[in-house]
Amino acid sequence: MVDMELVQRLLDFFLFFLCALATLSVGATLVRRLLPFGTSKIETLTLALGAGTVVVAYGVFLFGLLGWLHRTVFYLWLGFCYACGFVELFWLRKRNQYAEPFTDSWSDLTLIEKVWVWALVFLNLLAMVLCFVPPTLQNEWDSLSYHLAVPKLYWMEGRIHYIPFTHHAQFPMTAQMLYLLGLGLTNLKSAAVAKLFHWLFFVLCQLTLLCWGTAVKQRSFRLGLIAAVFFASLPIAFFEATTAYVDLALTAYGLLCLFSIARFHSQPDGRWLVFAGMFAGAAAGTKYTGLLLIGLLVFLGVWAIRRVGEPRWGHLALGTFIALLVASPWYVKNWVWTGNPVFPFAYGVFGGRNWTKEMAQTYTISNREFGGSRDILTFLAMPFNLALNEIRFGQCARKWLGSCKQQGECGMQWKCGKFDNQDLPTLGIGVLPLALAPAAIFAIALESLPFAISAPILAMLGWFAWWFMEAQYLRYLLPALGCLAVLIGWGASRWLRMGVLTATITRVTISVGLVYALVVALWQSATLTPLLVAVGLVTNEDFLRTVEPTYRVAEFANRALPRKAVIATYGFPLGYYFERKYFWADEGHNLLIRYKDLRGVEDLLAEWRRLGVTHVVIDWRFAPKESDIGRWISEGVRRGMIEQLWQEGTKEVFAVARGNQK
Repeated sequence: MVDMELVQRLLDFFLFFLCALATLSVGATLVRRLLPFGTSKIETLTLALGAGTVVVAYGVFLFGLLGWLHRTVFYLWLGFCYACGFVELFWLRKRNQYAEPFTDSWSDLTLIEKVWVWALVFLNLLAMVLCFVPPTLQNEWDSLSYHLAVPKLYWMEGRIHYIPFTHHAQFPMTAQMLYLLGLGLTNLKSAAVAKLFHWLFFVLCQLTLLCWGTAVKQRSFRLGLIAAVFFASLPIAFFEATTAYVDLALTAYGLLCLFSIARFHSQPDGRWLVFAGMFAGAAAGTKYTGLLLIGLLVFLGVWAIRRVGEPRWGHLALGTFIALLVASPWYVKNWVWTGNPVFPFAYGVFGGRNWTKEMAQTYTISNREFGGSRDILTFLAMPFNLALNEIRFGQCARKWLGSCKQQGECGMQWKCGKFDNQDLPTLGIGVLPLALAPAAIFAIALESLPFAISAPILAMLGWFAWWFMEAQYLRYLLPALGCLAVLIGWGASRWLRMGVLTATITRVTISVGLVYALVVALWQSATLTPLLVAVGLVTNEDFLRTVEPTYRVAEFANRALPRKAVIATYGFPLGYYFERKYFWADEGHNLLIRYKDLRGVEDLLAEWRRLGVTHVVIDWRFAPKESDIGRWISEGVRRGMIEQLWQEGTKEVFAVARGNQK
């Protein structure tokens, strides 16, 4: 069995390698035709990889809309990408017209800086291996509820279709199209290929940061290296790289957009603005907050054009048009299916199908319940609170700098003063931001900022302001932390040149931060995402049966329920492991069941029959037995209308009695 697990992992990795190579190949096709002359090989490969993910993802999206979700179609699509771009990729590898990217090189690095590089390689390889651990609710709640669950529903249906029971299904899903490709190629047998795509965005973030030194006058390799080391050392970034979330994809596209604008400033060729537009559109097609990148594209593009004195207004207009074009399919889809292009947001402006004003208000409040208050004192103290988050363990009293919500003000008290659902070392930013940011800011007073550093600083401040006011959830801050990495790289590289003492202190600080990151990563590989599972020494099934209660529920349902069963879930939104049709039946998620009209169990059964429900899964921890639903289900069991089939802890599976399905 263990040998078969290892074989499965090798097959998954091989499939991912084929996908990554196809992505790079088709991206090389765009890069060769659009990239300005005189760019370096590392820039070319980075941009090709980023552009390739956009092309491959939107191809999958198109096939899904056409109802062509089949492995044969996916293999043909990958073959087409190879046919278009493999020759181009080979040509790029042999091309002798590359500019040298940096004025310094590997041989100029000190021994400790070379150790940083090897530590960086180790972190990336470890994150890649941990992607083979199947998702659990402790690590990937959102993957199990929609990042992976929605693409799986698309695959089971054979097409991308309107999913009415969760508003998350209407979010922009460029990254999830890559996850859909991964799930489809394995025929839903493994989530590893899908998760590896998010890891690829983690690598893409670092490659983009490494390239950043080419955008400054000094063309500094150390600037990019320190920026990449800083970003990879963030525990939250490493943790995200082992999941099927989308925040690293958003960060990668955002960094690529800003880098392209910075390169336009250093090399005023309008084609850089076209690339910036493509990546801004991809960011907006990955998450609603990516729309901020389109605004930044216009603002920073105008600023860059005025600074360089090159009137590339047509290229900026074209880049903006491409950004809107790339992002638009998701918003048009929402408009057609829900009547609201940014569903479920802006309900007061657009309204929205299957949604109400009260549900919109509740959702907004829930996003604002994390973190502290929104006053100036809390704003100024936020860097300390973020850095100390994993030490404070989310406790408000006496451990929060600034104003924390007091008892009675917070709808969910356990969220107060916290930046995530759990208190774990992996859900933090580590020691480097607080240790290096002040020195980097002080360096600004000693040397004027180049545009390539000013632009991401402005983007970081804008993103942080939105984050502070709207949703103080740590992973939502990753794009700003990516921009902060550029400032840290620039500032630290300045301090390394100022003298022996400042260089020594800087190198020691970065080394301590890397050691901390390695310790947290190794802790994660021993606990949350066990390395033994990742390498196949423990089977996925044994691991999930031991640690994942939602898997045990789904395992029973997949084995015992008919293939045509329709499951209504209560307090149980984690449906990824189901192989049967299901929908969230809780009041507040949707309007599928008309709860305001229900007066008893007979009305509830009538609604279930209308929706074709044959079985019910409920977790009493989140659907209290004292509620109307709890009382009605209990009454239905007593009267023989509902039959209990399975129970484990607070979770139960019921069958709707045959006589009540007619």
